[in-house]
Order: sequence, then C-alpha cells, then structure tokens
Amino acid sequence: MHLITFLISYPFIKIISILPFRLVYILSDFVYIIIYKLIKYRVKLVRSNLELAFPEYSPSKRLIIESNFYRHFCDIMLEAFKSIGMTKKQILERYEFKNQSIVYDLLKKNKSIVLLMGHYSNFEWAMSVGHYLDNVKGVGAYTPLTNKYFEKLMLKVRKRHKGYLVSRYKIHDYIKSEEEKNNLNIYGFATDQSPRPTEKTYWRKFLNVNVPFFTGGERIANKYDYSIVFGLAKRVKRGYYTFKTFRTTKKTDHPYDITNQFVEFIEKQIRERPSEYLWTHNRFKHKDLYGEFK
Repeated sequence: MHLITFLISYPFIKIISILPFRLVYILSDFVYIIIYKLIKYRVKLVRSNLELAFPEYSPSKRLIIESNFYRHFCDIMLEAFKSIGMTKKQILERYEFKNQSIVYDLLKKNKSIVLLMGHYSNFEWAMSVGHYLDNVKGVGAYTPLTNKYFEKLMLKVRKRHKGYLVSRYKIHDYIKSEEEKNNLNIYGFATDQSPRPTEKTYWRKFLNVNVPFFTGGERIANKYDYSIVFGLAKRVKRGYYTFKTFRTTKKTDHPYDITNQFVEFIEKQIRERPSEYLWTHNRFKHKDLYGEFK
C-alpha cells in the first residue's frame, strides 16, 4: 500500500518540483481552497490549538490567524516539494543565512554545535544552510516515516542540499562515532515536538499549556560540552526567508535551563507571527496527562 501511495503521489510532486515559482504559488492558492475550504484538513485541531494558545483573542481574530496559517501551510508544503528540483543558486537566493559568523566563532572551540529549532516559518529549508558552511556537516535528528519510499526521497533531497538526517533512535550512536573521528558537525533538533510522556519527562508551560518536551539536544550538548544555538527562520516575503542563529548560555542551575530559554524564545516568535507556526501538529495532545506525571 505504501508503494502504491508513493507511485500515485510522486508524479504530482515531481511536476511541482520543476514548475516556475510563479506557478507554484498560483497552485498554492488553489490548494489552499481545497485543503482549507473544501476538505477542511485538520481544521478542528488547528482551531482547538489556537483556542488553547490564545484564549485572550476574540474568535474573529483567531479565525484570521487560522486562515493566514493555511495559506502559509500550503506555501511551505509546496516549497518542500519544489526543493526537489531547486539548484543551490536558487535556494541560496531564497533562504539567506544572515549571521554565519556566530557558528564559525563557536566552531573555533573545535567542538560540534547543537542547534535547537521549532516548527516555525519555513523550517523545511533550514537543512540547506549547510550550503553556507565549509568543512562542517548539518545533521538533523528525525523521526522515521512509516512510508519508507517517502522517507528515502526525503533523505535524498536533504542530502542534495547538504542536509543529513539521522534517526532520533540512532543519533546518540552517530554522535559518539563522529566524536571518535573528531568530526565537527551541527546537530539540529526540533525541540517543540510532543514526546510520549514518562515519569522522567520534562514538562513546562508552552503557550499557556503544560506539555512534555524533548530535552535530548540539551542533554547531548551537556554530555559533550557542545555550544548550543537557537535557529530561527523568518519570512521576508512570499518564497523568501532569512535564517539566523542566536547564542545561548546557562543562566540558572536548572537542569533544563537552555530548554526553558528555547521555549521562551520560540513562544515570542509565535506571538509575533502566529500564522507561521505549524498548528496542524497536535502539540497539546498530552496536556491531560500532566497531573499523572507530576
């Protein structure tokens, strides 16, 4: 069944990948109508997420955010497909890494770097920042897909744009191996994921809701004495983005001080431009379990 799904979908993805950007965005406007107005893809979930995150907003204001989100969602979805056919020149023109000096200064310590990001703006193209870096790899931890055909395509596209993905179940062994080889890498972690809670899970408030957080990036950085930076993509105009990194330092003795700083960092960006966060992700699905694990 996975192969059939892939074989049916791939021709459409391939066509999008070779379309001029002007046509990609005309198609995106059409897809917006289908996904949001007709199919109503995850509209109930998005609406619920916005109500939890912004209870102080009026229903009409949340509805504007919802509509703008779906336009953004359709854009980044088609941009992800388009990246299959994009050249290095095209992606560098549209995804500008503004402050590479921060990364190079930290790499002078002869240590790898941990990069924490959220599902904000065009996070999909973030793997392409490897085009800007010499003698260092960008390695992202990811959750394996159930459809291995799409997973193979995803890995191929990321590698083409100098982004390398390692299963989050194998990332610890990978880093250990790279340390033994004295290789310098930038390890990227999506820290706003929603892990399955256990008694050891770290919980904190995010957009008014107590939720569990992945803390693997911070724990790895502590183990190997890596520097940690926060990454942020921002939309400049349709189809154009900037990417910046921000230095971090521990401010308290809290074991997850950097994770706390990251949550505050990404929440600030979401409140500034709420329509650019990935609201179709079921971020608050474990909120009702908070009492059981605290």
